[in-house]
Amino acid sequence: MTGTLDLSIDVTPRGAAVVVRLVGELGLASVARVRNTLLKCVADEPSGIIVELDRTTVVTPLALSVFGMVARKAADWPGLPVVLVARPGRTRELLRRGAIDRFVPTFALVTEAARKLNGAPTRQLATLELPSAIRSPAAGRRFVTETLEAWRLTEIIDDACLIVSELVENAILHGHSGARLRLELRRGLLTVAVRDASRTPPTRLEPGAAESGGRGIFLVDALSKAWGTGPTWDGGKVVWAVLAVPATP
Repeated sequence: MTGTLDLSIDVTPRGAAVVVRLVGELGLASVARVRNTLLKCVADEPSGIIVELDRTTVVTPLALSVFGMVARKAADWPGLPVVLVARPGRTRELLRRGAIDRFVPTFALVTEAARKLNGAPTRQLATLELPSAIRSPAAGRRFVTETLEAWRLTEIIDDACLIVSELVENAILHGHSGARLRLELRRGLLTVAVRDASRTPPTRLEPGAAESGGRGIFLVDALSKAWGTGPTWDGGKVVWAVLAVPATP
């Protein structure tokens, strides 16, 4: 549990999902802490996030917009749903007035929210732990090739390998750590995510400015439908990129 005298935040696993319970006063002063906690939960890639607001006193209605922002980021990566739980009352009415419940599904009970998450689309996952070694980018490329061949996604192997090579190389050379590579296929999108122990976000450089062949994050930006980065609980970060899967005739 993390918190101050005004707001405590409790994070509890519930099956493959996670429940984030806010107890106390939610105002602009606590928005950053709520956002960071939720984004760290996103980085753990559960099946979904349930935010329980029944014991929350909303001091500033504008603070509720944090849930819409996190839900949008989670929809980009890793494609997981964020839902709210609030019984009928003042908080539920504020969610309605601010139109938050139009974009973030809202339920009266945690059990109802959990049932919603159980109906989420299935996904295919593959992960690989890579050491902090010069051979790791090549190992990552081999893993991507073998996995996407098994998933019959040969059309995007080259782009995915280039992205993985850059992200793994960044983790090793600039993050000074090993990397955890994760591939996820869902809803016609392939997500490539690389997790490392450094909290420093990657920098987007123009061609010719990056140390690694002048490509760097510029290449990731050019090849992917979307990309981004987020913090992890252990003080590191995860960098992700999304590729569209070509439609099957």
